[in-house]
Amino acid sequence: MEKLDFHYITSSSEAVQVLNSLKEEKYLFIDTEVSIKSIKEIDYFSDRIRLIQIGTKEDIYIFDMYKIPKTASLLKPILEEKGLIGHNLKFDIKFLKTNFDIFPSTVFDTMIASQILSQGEEEKHSLSALIYRLTGKTIDKSQQSSAWHIENLTKEQLVYSANDVYVLREIFPILKQKLNSIPTPHKATGNIKEIFGIENPVVAVEMSFLPEVANMELVGMPIDSNLLTHRLNQIQREYQRKYIEFVRKYGVDPFSPQQVTKWLTKLGLKLPKTQKGSLSSQDSALRRYINREEVKTLTAIRAEKKLIDKLKELKKYEKNGRIHSNFKQIAAPTGRMASKSPNLQNIPSQLRDLFKSPQNKKLIVADFSQIELRIATEYVDDETMIKAFQEGKDLHRYTASLLTGKDYNQISKEERQLAKAINFGLIYGISPSSLMEYAKNNYGIEITLKEAQQFHEKFFSIYKNFKIWHETVKENLKKNYKITVETILGRKINTRRFTDAVNYPIQGSGSDLLKISVAMFKKLKKNLNANVVNLIHDEIIVETDEDIAGDIKDILAKSMEKSGKLLLKKVPIEFEIEIVNSWAEK
Repeated sequence: MEKLDFHYITSSSEAVQVLNSLKEEKYLFIDTEVSIKSIKEIDYFSDRIRLIQIGTKEDIYIFDMYKIPKTASLLKPILEEKGLIGHNLKFDIKFLKTNFDIFPSTVFDTMIASQILSQGEEEKHSLSALIYRLTGKTIDKSQQSSAWHIENLTKEQLVYSANDVYVLREIFPILKQKLNSIPTPHKATGNIKEIFGIENPVVAVEMSFLPEVANMELVGMPIDSNLLTHRLNQIQREYQRKYIEFVRKYGVDPFSPQQVTKWLTKLGLKLPKTQKGSLSSQDSALRRYINREEVKTLTAIRAEKKLIDKLKELKKYEKNGRIHSNFKQIAAPTGRMASKSPNLQNIPSQLRDLFKSPQNKKLIVADFSQIELRIATEYVDDETMIKAFQEGKDLHRYTASLLTGKDYNQISKEERQLAKAINFGLIYGISPSSLMEYAKNNYGIEITLKEAQQFHEKFFSIYKNFKIWHETVKENLKKNYKITVETILGRKINTRRFTDAVNYPIQGSGSDLLKISVAMFKKLKKNLNANVVNLIHDEIIVETDEDIAGDIKDILAKSMEKSGKLLLKKVPIEFEIEIVNSWAEK
């Protein structure tokens, strides 16, 4: 690499001069170096920023915040009002907020850009990997874990920190050109387009959404810590008693697959085989025998063990009545998020009462109704399904009436459940034999293979555009072995499998919708004290002050409605939204 020039700022007078020179810049390149006590457990509330590196198109400035901490108040307006370009910016944003109360809102993250460009292909998105992929150059990251707390930093540390900004300056125009060259059905609007010149709407949505993810992690989800401890102790006692009784009564360890399958076979149960050829004793395989006492007891013990594991996970990460999870913004090819340490997206319904709003606060819980079906309907433009939604019909009940010939209002609960399995299963392209298993394992409904074949045939004769769509996808895959599908917004995803090809555009459009809704909520709520505290695919949870909860509910509803109308032009969006004290009340 060519000789790297940078300015190391260690005095307030220098800082003032530099910051005045930055006022005319439209956007800046940024990175931070943080003194971290434990790389395995980064603490955003106690670990400290050592350096803030800021770059323009010509210069790089390194602010040593240990030496000029009071400069933070001068940095705040610059970093909050300008566009910022960085890599894995969620990390930097969180530390800027906790250390200096600086919260950037207009950002371009090169890591997120890399993920969008990958279109679902397995690629690495570290800064090193991205640099090499775009330029063929390598960068030395050996100083990343060096001692950033020492009084006088080494020249190597300073060069390293400056280089991370230098390379951002090099790759940004390449990423911008690549992203803007992707044809999309929509064009970006708003700050991301105006500041960075980004035309791609998926990029605009992801970048607008990013600061909200950082804020959500910092605010955390409220939880009743006393109730959490009580519930864990209570369920552990019940579990231990049931476990001991089970082993004494049946002489079987309920968590030994070999012992359980041998025992169930002796009881006369016919167990299905796994793909590897061994017998399966999973809960889904036992659903048909759920009325037998032995099976009921076995599955109950397993369920309690899962609850205990979840409670332990929550307790491990609970801090001062909050759970600060780590959300991966793009965790799947579809753009769906994932949550870990702990996972707040897989909370069982039995534990949702633990998540309570603190005193003088309320939770607002909203979720889109039948959103994947609505998106699929719009996506394939099926007239019959569109008409049903426009008339406000429950699609599962409606499908059941068409398949059975019964009146819409005469459909039983079981018939609706079967139709639900058929709708979700066949939209995503499963075969009649798979439908038979899917209905049994997921909805507790048993049908014969012949019935499954009849339902399969009739479904596609009613919803003709789904059949056309599936056949087109199959033909393209047969011809090209790989196809690129896209969401309604324009997120592109490569795939080689038929089931993925018909699933990804729908699930991905749902992900786009959720992120647009959150970004729009952030814009509409302005400075009102309300924070998104959890997101689960089609559900948004907001915490706010009790006295403005009604206003925030209306703003969230408006955000979801406007977002829905941006994506869906023919199918109406519906959602449920409530003000609650506890997540379980929804």
